[in-house]
Amino acid sequence: MRVRVAGVVHNDLLGRERLLKWLREIKDLEKIPPLFVAVEYDESIFGLIRRQRPVLRKLAAEAWPSSSHSVLKLIEDSLAYEGDLHEIAFPAVETLWLDQGRTVGDPTILSDYARDRLNIYKSFVLDESKVISNATLLTMSLKAWEEGSEPQPGGSDRDVKFTQVILDRLKGESRGWAIAIVGSNHASGVEGSMVSHLKSQGIECQVSQLNP
Repeated sequence: MRVRVAGVVHNDLLGRERLLKWLREIKDLEKIPPLFVAVEYDESIFGLIRRQRPVLRKLAAEAWPSSSHSVLKLIEDSLAYEGDLHEIAFPAVETLWLDQGRTVGDPTILSDYARDRLNIYKSFVLDESKVISNATLLTMSLKAWEEGSEPQPGGSDRDVKFTQVILDRLKGESRGWAIAIVGSNHASGVEGSMVSHLKSQGIECQVSQLNP
């Protein structure tokens, strides 16, 4: 079996456009649709986060009131983009929820998700400008990767969990291919990462780190 893995950074403001380009390119390369697209969310939690996209846009408009409508739309769409963007390229393909069953002890983690994301974006801006330009977007994207793409030595429990969810889904499948969209640390080749675990189980992984 073969899995095409996209390594992303969740806070990357330009990650959505890179991921969409990648999805469209592999759709053109592959002769058949993937068996599934695995994403790094629990389905119910993702639904709660996705509904906050308009909230993020409103907060961004307050923080950077001189920004264009296109930039504000990009900021809105950036929230959890890696959870459902594949539906544009592969609308009829199964979504596999890698973090299925996850619980969140503190409810404010979800209720304040958009506000917390805006604060992360604000931390990427070095001045007090009231506008986000295209040049600023690139700077923010680079900063996101600088802070969020370092592999975790030895991996984590989530690497193990994601691997098992994929292996369970692949049982009985002898042909075909699949997609996994995960944080760049899970897509790295370091020992203990999701990709390293999959490879140890005989799964061919074709990894693309979607960095600036």
